Amino acid sequence: MKHFLNHPFKAIKAYLPKSMFGRSLLILMAPLVLVETISAYVFFDNHWENVTKALANNIAGEVATITELYNAIPEDSHFFKGVAGTHLKLRTAFIPHKKLNKSVPEEWKDTALDSALKSQIFNPYTFKIKQKDIIITTEVENGLLQFTTPRKRLQSKSFFLFIIWVSATSALFLCISAVFLHNQVKPLRRLAIAAERFGKGRTSPHFKPEGSTEIRKVSQAFLNMKERLQRQLTQKTEMLAGVSHDLRTPLTRMRLQLAMMPLSSETEGLQKDVEEMGKMLEGYLTFARGEGLEETSDTDINGLILEAIKGRMHPEVNVHYTPQELPVLGVKAQALKRCLMNLINNAARYGHEVWVSTSPAPEALTMVIEDDGPGIPEDKFAEVFQPFFRLDGSRNMATGGVGLGLSIARDIAHSHGGDIILSSSKDHGGLKASLVLPY
Repeated sequence: MKHFLNHPFKAIKAYLPKSMFGRSLLILMAPLVLVETISAYVFFDNHWENVTKALANNIAGEVATITELYNAIPEDSHFFKGVAGTHLKLRTAFIPHKKLNKSVPEEWKDTALDSALKSQIFNPYTFKIKQKDIIITTEVENGLLQFTTPRKRLQSKSFFLFIIWVSATSALFLCISAVFLHNQVKPLRRLAIAAERFGKGRTSPHFKPEGSTEIRKVSQAFLNMKERLQRQLTQKTEMLAGVSHDLRTPLTRMRLQLAMMPLSSETEGLQKDVEEMGKMLEGYLTFARGEGLEETSDTDINGLILEAIKGRMHPEVNVHYTPQELPVLGVKAQALKRCLMNLINNAARYGHEVWVSTSPAPEALTMVIEDDGPGIPEDKFAEVFQPFFRLDGSRNMATGGVGLGLSIARDIAHSHGGDIILSSSKDHGGLKASLVLPY
């Protein structure tokens, strides 16, 4: 309770709608309900009480009239019954030789009807209000006069009609507002979908700015940002293609010159250095190139995993994988294949066996690669994703490349809106790499 009093707005916030549409509708509905409540209260306080008094006075006046006439001419009771039933909507009964032995019940004292009867009837009286009827009894000279009238005569229909009218018009107003609000929010939803697709490396060719001026500005800013990013990516790819060509040309000349030289221990060492430089250059360019300009396409993930396993660098290492039914995903197939191959190659490089499994969930597909190697210390999980980082601290190609495999793999995962999560394999003792891709 103390926590609620200290943070009342936080407690209320938990029950508020989360969407812009819901909050906008609440902003319209809250003052409308407040105005309705105030109007109903004012109407009830000023109008309902006056109407009830007037209706009670009418009933009391009719009862007083019949009672006074009976007191004046007591012998003609049938005449009064006829007048009361025909003209005054009162059913009248005469009970001879009786006296009133009880007063008005406490629950009905000082009500509008009691006050009206008290002011107009001078004979002793009592009354009770049943579910459908009001029964009023007055004492006359030689008995009792009992009057029965419908209870609805004491109730005004105007109050209920007022409530129905206000509620109906408010509901109609909210429905019309909801339609207009939905149309205003729709462009924002489309923008959110386009931004999410762009974050996952997918295109939204039919997206265009629409809606209000502010939403159009936001949409146009998103399109401008998207165009700048794509232009920068294109420029980077084209530049790297030129750099690749410029660097490969001298390496090719060096290979040719070494091939024409007599074979010796020196030339053999130089050839290994040139080959290592070529592989390092290819690794650098692959990392810098990233996903390139590849378009997304619907891809069979099982087939992609099998291709990555088949193309691994260490065919002598057994890779266990049992395909299961998986959804078709819109991905950049070649980039994702390269990501899987990097993870499988990394596992095969340090382990004797590799296990690949998939775990489809409602919101994402998880592909898990495990090995039985030495694993990675938990405090190094974040560092191994850094470009050129290696646990052995070397740059020897024979011991595992230049340290770009996991960096490239995670960049590709990020370009699909996913991620790679490292942990220790409980089943096999090595490293467990989980590639998570949202649908």
